[in-house]
Formats: sequence, C-alpha cells, structure tokens
Amino acid sequence: MHHHVVPVHRHLWIGPSTEGRLTPSLPSSLVFLLAVWLGFAPFVLHYQWPPLSGSGDLNDVLIALVAGSLAMTRLVAPRDLPWLSLVNAALGGWLIAAPFVLDYLPAAHADRAIVNDAAVGTAMLILGTASAAMTYRQRRTEPRLVQHPATVDSADLARR
Repeated sequence: MHHHVVPVHRHLWIGPSTEGRLTPSLPSSLVFLLAVWLGFAPFVLHYQWPPLSGSGDLNDVLIALVAGSLAMTRLVAPRDLPWLSLVNAALGGWLIAAPFVLDYLPAAHADRAIVNDAAVGTAMLILGTASAAMTYRQRRTEPRLVQHPATVDSADLARR
C-alpha cells in the first residue's frame, strides 16, 4: 500500500517548534484587544466633543476598525503578511500624534482622549513592531521545507 504525504502549509503558531516560545500571534492578539478598547473608548470615557466636532471620536473608531482587522488577519495567519503589523505600528504612531494634529482640546474631557490615545498608540507601536520582527526573525531561522516537485505551484515558485 502506497501512502501519499500531503504537504501542509506551516504557520508559526502550531506544532512542536512553537512550544516554549512566543509567536507573532501574541502581540497581534494584544493589538486586537487594544483595537476593541479603542473603538469603545470615546463612549466609555465620554470625551464630550462640541456639536459637529467629533474628530477624536471618529479617529479612534476608524483606527480601531482598521487596526482590529489587520490584527485579526495576523492572528489567523501569523507567518503571512508581517507588514500588516508594521501598518498597525504606524497607526499607533498616528494615535500618539493625533491629539495634536486634530486638536483634541475642544473636547470637554480632552485629557482623557489624549492619555488614552497616547497609551494605546504606544502599545500598538511596540506590539506591532514586535509582531513583525518576530515573524521576520522566525522566517530567517526556520528550516526551508522541501516539497516534492509535483506539489509546487506557480504561486509557490513566485515566492522563492
């Protein structure tokens, strides 16, 4: 009886090689949780913008949607697309600058918005960078899988 072995696309978050070490999924999962908080923060912390002037609220909710989507993508496939984590790191940098660029001072509780955006932004900057760095480092150090020529497709060849 002949057994055919089907190659499995390896991800860095499964298998014995991940035991006892951090994977890019951990920082991405924390970025996802930060994004959930960021989306609700304007309503929980009651920034209280003047009528027709909710730039901080809108900024936080939009950044939360984008960062949460990118982090979820990295959670599902942490070996793939490490640049998405770099985008999240850049969004963290934007959150740090946003209170000054968008002028949060008209809000009744601008201090809450500024501190929240600085804290979440700093954490996203660090975690996004860490997730991408972990992926690039693990890609460099992991052994290359050798596939049988019959199982190599054109997309696989383009990546090499």
